[in-house]
Amino acid sequence: MDTYDPLVAPDPDEWLSLDEQERLILVEDHHSEAGVELPNEMLHAVLHSIVENQVAEGDEIPIGATLDRLVAEGLDRHEAIHAIGGVLAEFMFDLIGGGEPAADGNEKYYRQLEILTAAGWLESFD
Repeated sequence: MDTYDPLVAPDPDEWLSLDEQERLILVEDHHSEAGVELPNEMLHAVLHSIVENQVAEGDEIPIGATLDRLVAEGLDRHEAIHAIGGVLAEFMFDLIGGGEPAADGNEKYYRQLEILTAAGWLESFD
């Protein structure tokens, strides 16, 4: 795999066969080549990579289904990755923010994804 395009799902086996650093470089390269300026390129690439990793895991976790639903609701795949990444970032912030660890592991993250909608995510920019 030589390039990454968030509008096109990478082959899951090929994506997961890459070293994590290679994944991050591919994501950073895409955004750099697209001329996207980001306040924190590394954090952005990490969130992209985590979401892509979770999608590549398949039906074991609900991330791929959430991405598909958001696309069906009108987001493009890249926007859907950002929407999921936003939920992931909030979940991670809560985990490291000194709050009480969730007794149910990732269930809070999954519940937040269930209520995430394309319209709601788009409205968050108004």
